[in-house]
Amino acid sequence: MRAGRFRALAARMDALLVSRLGDRAIREDGTELFGIFVSPFISGELSGGSHRIGAVANAEDVQQPTFTARVIDTVGFKKGTPLIVDLPPVDGGGAYVVVQLKPDGSGMVDVILRPGNERIQNPA
Repeated sequence: MRAGRFRALAARMDALLVSRLGDRAIREDGTELFGIFVSPFISGELSGGSHRIGAVANAEDVQQPTFTARVIDTVGFKKGTPLIVDLPPVDGGGAYVVVQLKPDGSGMVDVILRPGNERIQNPA
């Protein structure tokens, strides 16, 4: 097997799977990318009802919304880059801003997000 052949085949497989099964997001320039969106929900039990979350849970343990995508699809992302997650609002869809990139070494990257200033109703 030629050097790099495995990586090329894995990249093709990742591209196919992510494009067919992934959640759609829209970059600032209007191009789309696909990945896995996770938006954790903090329930009343975790937050202690009307109490502040800091009194009950370590703030570092609370996950932020994350969009996991192929590294090649996130080229140019940096802190502050806008990203629209094309899902219904009940599933966490809307406008976000990139906070941090966490590559996992396998060609995928966790794009850590925070809600943008404006949430959207109908993504492009």
